[in-house]
Amino acid sequence: MRRSALLLAAFCAGGAAAARAQTPSLAPGVDTLRPGSVEAASAVRVAAEPRSFRIVTVPVPAAFPADREVRFEIVSVGPAAILGTRSGALPPARGEVRVVVFTAGLPARARAGATPIARVRLSVPGGATVEVPVELDVARVPGAGVRLTRGLVAVHRGTRFSLGYLLTNTGNAPDSLDVGLTAPSGWQVQGPAPRHTLEADGTAEGAITVTVPEGTATGAARLRLVVRGSGGERARADAVIEVVDPDAVGATYAPRLTGGIATVVGDTGPVRAAIGFSLDGQLSDRLRVNGRLVQELDSRHLDTRGLGRVGYFPGAPYVTLASDRWQATGGTTGVVFSDLTGVNLWGKGASFAGGFDRWRLTALGGRPVVGGSGNGGRLLGTQVGWRVGGGWVNAAATDLEDPQGGTRRLQAIALGGSAPIGGGTTVAAELANRRFAAGEGLGWLMELHREAESDHLLLRYVHAPGGSGAFARVRNEVSGFGTRALAGGVLLSGSYWRSDDENAAFSRLHSSGWSLSPQIAVDSNTTAGIEARGTSFDATGASGTFGNAERMVGVVVDSRLGSLYVSGGTSIGRAARTAVTQSGFASTVEAGRATYRGLVGWASGRGNFQVSGNVEQNGAGTGLLPRQYIVGLQADRVPLRRGGAVLLNAAVQRYGWFGDRPGANLVRLGLTAPLGLGLFLTADVERNPFVVDAGGASRWIVALKMERAVQVPVAALRPAVQGVVYEDRNANGRRAAAPRRS
Repeated sequence: MRRSALLLAAFCAGGAAAARAQTPSLAPGVDTLRPGSVEAASAVRVAAEPRSFRIVTVPVPAAFPADREVRFEIVSVGPAAILGTRSGALPPARGEVRVVVFTAGLPARARAGATPIARVRLSVPGGATVEVPVELDVARVPGAGVRLTRGLVAVHRGTRFSLGYLLTNTGNAPDSLDVGLTAPSGWQVQGPAPRHTLEADGTAEGAITVTVPEGTATGAARLRLVVRGSGGERARADAVIEVVDPDAVGATYAPRLTGGIATVVGDTGPVRAAIGFSLDGQLSDRLRVNGRLVQELDSRHLDTRGLGRVGYFPGAPYVTLASDRWQATGGTTGVVFSDLTGVNLWGKGASFAGGFDRWRLTALGGRPVVGGSGNGGRLLGTQVGWRVGGGWVNAAATDLEDPQGGTRRLQAIALGGSAPIGGGTTVAAELANRRFAAGEGLGWLMELHREAESDHLLLRYVHAPGGSGAFARVRNEVSGFGTRALAGGVLLSGSYWRSDDENAAFSRLHSSGWSLSPQIAVDSNTTAGIEARGTSFDATGASGTFGNAERMVGVVVDSRLGSLYVSGGTSIGRAARTAVTQSGFASTVEAGRATYRGLVGWASGRGNFQVSGNVEQNGAGTGLLPRQYIVGLQADRVPLRRGGAVLLNAAVQRYGWFGDRPGANLVRLGLTAPLGLGLFLTADVERNPFVVDAGGASRWIVALKMERAVQVPVAALRPAVQGVVYEDRNANGRRAAAPRRS
């Protein structure tokens, strides 16, 4: 009993202390004992959120006599539900603040800002009545919803179409919303991103115009409509755009087969050529194919960097068949099972991944070879999952060996699962027996993942014996990442990680780091934030122990006004390097470091243009260049002809070191254009001062690619919908039977 009394007294004292901070005041000269008068007091305001309950304490003004009983009556005047006793009396209390306490329940659709919810009438018998207004300061909860007027659109190559939408402000306050569109590479979104300023529950209609390039492959493409406001993304909707070719056979599925040849030519040296084939498109209603093959004609004179500038990457052929539930790949393929059963598994073979209502399966079989001849090894593994209630149970087994770059081996059997625990939070765990080249051990993984409207959290702990030498990322790792959206457009992000590992060269590899980044939306176009981070890395081997560390803090500002966008930031801090050799020599160097960067760009249907600059200053002994700057000018996808068939890309970058060493210029020009007869040309010319020949001179390097695409009919189309069009005159949703003829 005494403990309960102490707890009650502490609660009342805390309530009284809070009440004294907002005790309502009366006008000077008010006499609370004068009968018949009604006086107004200052309002009591309490912070609240929609769909919440708040305990409201209304202190009795000091003008009321402490030796008299005070009667109270609570009158509801707003959208909140008032819970608790609505009338009563407070006994005399000398030296203490008397309070009226009640609970207010706020609905989910409560508007942001000050909302009157009640009036508390206070009086003494035979005296005046004082009315205390009570207001809830409702927090702003942003939200938006978007719906496409057409989710499936059929278009021709080289034409324009409009994607209509209906936008709704589902938040509880007026808001400015920007509607953007993410389109496939080469598709041009016309005009700046539309902006709508809407009241709460307000709606607006709009449309975004998109141009489909001439060289687009037929088949389904996905466009994503993204609604953004202050603080980030609010809503999204996907549209499927079916690109059809009016010249192709109209009643067949016809994947697009593209064949071409590419070559790289320098002002000295031999020609380096390769041929390429790609296949992409629908094979049936639910089956799609995608594949690529690039083969060099002479492996002795191969310029992989030059070929990559025109989109050719030798040595990684593959073909993929995919439906809406599964995907199978043959050729160059890769799979990630888990930190305990194998990550970064990449080679030549076959893989399968499928997800169904009650089960899912991932499998891999192949050799760890990417290009060139192999030296043995194997990549074998499978993972099966079963749905149990709202969660999953998983089992996996892998047998892996990679002799390239030091032999890695792993034989693992694992059992794990995941389950939701409410509030958008999921917990997962896995236990595995790992056998590797140096021994055997039990590994475990624990993870907590939360994905809610206003926050995101990921916490992980991994213990994988054998570490990276046994197909894990590291041996031990603790990491966490989280974001939280606060009131007033504030977004707080933070992360921490710590890991340990070893390999054939180093007996210990240790790294750790952290970051903290609060960001505020100044308005719907501008965000500003602070970035603080720290990283460290240490390695111990036969030569000794070596390490580096860095701690930086800075500010960053991003703004967008229609087609114009601006970004800038600066950071300062310290960088350190340490070294301890086996002979006993020890060295520690720490010096200051500062960076400054800025960017101005303009994105429109006439191309994307950007000017950027970066300046860096580093103290002596940190292993970084003392002073350097980079200034760049870039133009992408600039149409040289109406319709966007001929596009120009250009970039110029100036590298300088403030006189410490000679400056350097990088120049690059690119062009894509149709040539007629179905041929398409891609050209890229570059002079890179950091790529030199045997004589130490940089040369102009020209990369050319010529392609032609054809449609390959494979199957007859089937109508997606069949039915009858009729007029529903009586609005009963049914087709009336045809009248009988007499």
